[in-house]
Amino acid sequence: MKLPPLKSLLYFKYVAELGSLKAAAEQLYVTQAAVSQQIKLLEEHLDCLLFERKVRQVVLTPSGQQLLPYVLTGMNSLAKGVQALRQDPRPDTLNLSVLGSFAHCWLLPRLSDFQKQHPDIKIRLEPSDKLTNFDEGETDIGIRFGEGNYPNLHTELLAADSILLACKPGLVDKSKPIRAQILEQKLIMDICPDAERAWQCFFDLHDIKKHEAPEFLSIDNAAIVVQAAQAGQGIAMVRRRLIEPQLELGQLEAVTDFEMDCLFKYFIAAPENHFRWQKVIHFCRWIKAQMGA
Repeated sequence: MKLPPLKSLLYFKYVAELGSLKAAAEQLYVTQAAVSQQIKLLEEHLDCLLFERKVRQVVLTPSGQQLLPYVLTGMNSLAKGVQALRQDPRPDTLNLSVLGSFAHCWLLPRLSDFQKQHPDIKIRLEPSDKLTNFDEGETDIGIRFGEGNYPNLHTELLAADSILLACKPGLVDKSKPIRAQILEQKLIMDICPDAERAWQCFFDLHDIKKHEAPEFLSIDNAAIVVQAAQAGQGIAMVRRRLIEPQLELGQLEAVTDFEMDCLFKYFIAAPENHFRWQKVIHFCRWIKAQMGA
């Protein structure tokens, strides 16, 4: 029996894992129509339906469920074989996929130190809130803030983080009770679970009811949250590692001694063979030292 095209099997794998043609298209960096076409070709080749189309999702049929484990096994085996043979195609350039907030607030102020130590390695930053598709792009490694569960990738823990209240020096009078000042100040919310949880814990600690709290300036970008706090726009709940330079320079200060551990941590993620490349070894060693790992 003639095997179906590898491309169709790859697209089938993504749709089956994500349960969505749209999500698969985003992961593969193609159009949804291109994904639909490949699934249709595969179904025609096998002469059976693999997915049941529903509103906003697709569900594997019994035939699709039967096929999926074989496709996963084959793809994983093929990926391991290719990775074992693959050499670093760009030994003098390190492509980093990094969260934009982490790149702006933490990495860029320190990156010159790495470049001084390794002047032969050029750095190319790819700021993104989504982990790159290593199968399609030229990314060497990714730095993420999460739980460390990234399918088919090797991960290494970099560091934990904590979250605290910070503001521009002088905005808060530390000799006076903080509760009344919190109720009078503008509050800045980083739209993320850690910040929302920390604000609620702080309010509970100081017996601040939800209806008493001022309205938040909500920002879906941690770097802009830091900039807003530094500009004196209000009091922000921010991750300590993102404001280390500002704390050291006196551009921001902790409002109180309130501080909570973040649920997420910083990880390096990449295909396992990338960690054998010399430039990646150098960078991992450097950033772990910088973060105290």
